[in-house]
Amino acid sequence: MSFDLAVWFEDEPITPLRATAKFLDWCESTAEAVEAPRAEVAAFLDDLTARYPDLTADNYAASPWAEPLTVADGTVLASAVFPRAAEVCRTVLDLAERHGLIVFDPQSGTLHTPSG
Repeated sequence: MSFDLAVWFEDEPITPLRATAKFLDWCESTAEAVEAPRAEVAAFLDDLTARYPDLTADNYAASPWAEPLTVADGTVLASAVFPRAAEVCRTVLDLAERHGLIVFDPQSGTLHTPSG
């Protein structure tokens, strides 16, 4: 079982309904990232992987990730193993806030927007 989160930059106000639609589109997309993510997303990803390195065969037993992180269209999709979901969620929320990014929790439909 995993706990999923999506993190991205949004320059316009967004509703949870629109965030759900975006999340579903990203999950169904097979397209690879065609350009580097914007600076805020890249910095978030650097900070996140410094804390929790991306899933590999070498760190599988210790990693909080259920699968490797997906980065496409300026979005980071993360799936944490359920026993570590609360820990990872707190870290993702903190880092996203620091970098001015949105976090969407598709399990509950909750949208977290930066307070700045």
